[in-house]
Amino acid sequence: MRAIRCAGVAATLLIGIGVPARAQSASQPQPQDSAKLVLIHQLLTMTHSVDMAISTIESGIAGQRAANPRIPAAFWDRFLAETQNRRGEFEALVVPVYDRHFSSDELRQLIAFYQSPIGQKMITESPAVMQESMEAGRQWGMKVGTSIAAQLKNEGVQVGP
Repeated sequence: MRAIRCAGVAATLLIGIGVPARAQSASQPQPQDSAKLVLIHQLLTMTHSVDMAISTIESGIAGQRAANPRIPAAFWDRFLAETQNRRGEFEALVVPVYDRHFSSDELRQLIAFYQSPIGQKMITESPAVMQESMEAGRQWGMKVGTSIAAQLKNEGVQVGP
């Protein structure tokens, strides 16, 4: 049952990335200002934002495979392939998000920042910072979980199988 739930979560993630992109794009207003649309795409390309989001999804697959051995490897292999194949659909979903949160002037300022030396360093270092931060978060989460499990055990609550 757990394997089915996890497959469902993974499938939902995949569907969220790709399948309904066209339908959601129709319901989510795209920027009416074509100049703003160009700025959004320029910023997404410059910062590799979509690539990093997909890399984050991909990096979680190894853990999902290990946690869900009943889900066939073919599922995860196809999932990884589809995240790459449907990258454009995901980007189309992200564009309206940037449109809602940033004005054209703010987008120009962000682009100027990312074109600066420190902005270029931010782009270069972001993948490593993100990966190291995720690992730090994983370790911290394990520490918190272990602490709570010990507290519950001391209270007489059975933790685990």
